[in-house]
Amino acid sequence: MNPIKLFKLGQKYMLICPTDKYLAKSFPEIKIISYIKLANYYMGPTLVFLFFWQYYLNANLILMIISAVFLISLPIQGYLWLGKRATSPLPINLLSWYNHVKQKLIDNDVISESKSKTEQLDFIHFMQLITLTKNHFGNYFGEDDNNQENFN
Repeated sequence: MNPIKLFKLGQKYMLICPTDKYLAKSFPEIKIISYIKLANYYMGPTLVFLFFWQYYLNANLILMIISAVFLISLPIQGYLWLGKRATSPLPINLLSWYNHVKQKLIDNDVISESKSKTEQLDFIHFMQLITLTKNHFGNYFGEDDNNQENFN
């Protein structure tokens, strides 16, 4: 796949993916997203600091450029990884969870049942389903209803 398309897909996946700590144990992309956001926030001041620091230490121009390119490449690598992760197929252990959550959404008339048999089961569609579930059911991720306790 084209690196520019992967980069754009990584940005889209970053916006779609929920950032709940409940999911962070199962999905590494949630940690990667927080690292990318942190890198984007501190990248500008860090580059300015490194530029002035190396300028006043009389470092080579080549060294300054290499440091800047390295720092700029870190979030770009994260976006590319997210784009590749978004298009990778779901593992077998998540397929049952995907089908269970999708069936709950269909039963509650949140989504309609798709007629096509060629539905893609990749991470971007799974995270869209999880985000939809969170928006409609709160902090509900497809657990059974009989796990809830009654406080009567």
